[in-house]
Amino acid sequence: MDDTTFTLPTAPSGSWEELTPNERAWVEFIRIISCGSDPRVTPTRVRALREALDMGRGGG
Repeated sequence: MDDTTFTLPTAPSGSWEELTPNERAWVEFIRIISCGSDPRVTPTRVRALREALDMGRGGG
């Protein structure tokens, strides 16, 4: 079991247009892989996403 502590990022206070293109792409990516839902951020989901992303860099 991984006891890594993580801090939830704060939501941007601006509008969608004020997000960077990269931030908007990540929001759209999450929407696509979650079938259009708005999944709740949980430690398990953060850990799973982090592990999936690390696999592409030779980690995990």
